[in-house]
Amino acid sequence: MPLEEFLGENEEREKKYPFFKLSCSTALWRGYQGLWKLENNELFLIDVFLCASKERSLFRELFDSESPIRANWFTGDLFIQHGKMIKYHHSGFERYFEEETKVNIVQGSIMEIQHFVNGYQASDMNFPSNPDSIMAEVHNQINWKALPKLSKDYKVFVNIKMGVTDSLTIIHSKAPELYVQEVQSVLNEFPKLRKFYSRDEPLEEEYTFPVIFSNAQRKRFAH
Repeated sequence: MPLEEFLGENEEREKKYPFFKLSCSTALWRGYQGLWKLENNELFLIDVFLCASKERSLFRELFDSESPIRANWFTGDLFIQHGKMIKYHHSGFERYFEEETKVNIVQGSIMEIQHFVNGYQASDMNFPSNPDSIMAEVHNQINWKALPKLSKDYKVFVNIKMGVTDSLTIIHSKAPELYVQEVQSVLNEFPKLRKFYSRDEPLEEEYTFPVIFSNAQRKRFAH
């Protein structure tokens, strides 16, 4: 948020502006919502709402000025999303939209604007890179007929890293070596993965999933 530089760090902020001690919710840790506009190649702050409530404006308490005010304190990049959300990471609450505009600002003035189209490229026909598809395909490629009957279940844990380069690596196992070797042979021959692009760069992603050796999995995946 462009207002963070103006407000300062938490302790400094709460000492200068006691109303920020109020707790909003885990959906709004910073405690406020800013309303902005880009006009005539400049960034302007229109209003600031405590806990995102349009009925509780903080503008007069923060600025001795009429709205809007030019954000001459801010230098950095703004990212503006457009279109539908096409990817979501719950771990970091990261959302990726169909298109995105990057606006580079120096002391409140727009220096450069870049536009990006996010997502998978139409020409990329490699294997789907979502974790569920990868996990299912690993199980599907196991040579179940070559493995002995199971008296108990075993697990081999695989880590997936996707981005500029991809890797599928065994990181832990609770299984005899025969099963570990079988998983490794599948990983060695696993097809290339499709790339999800964000801001013209392959998105760096990482997941861990278990390869489960059980009679239920054998029945489901054995050819």
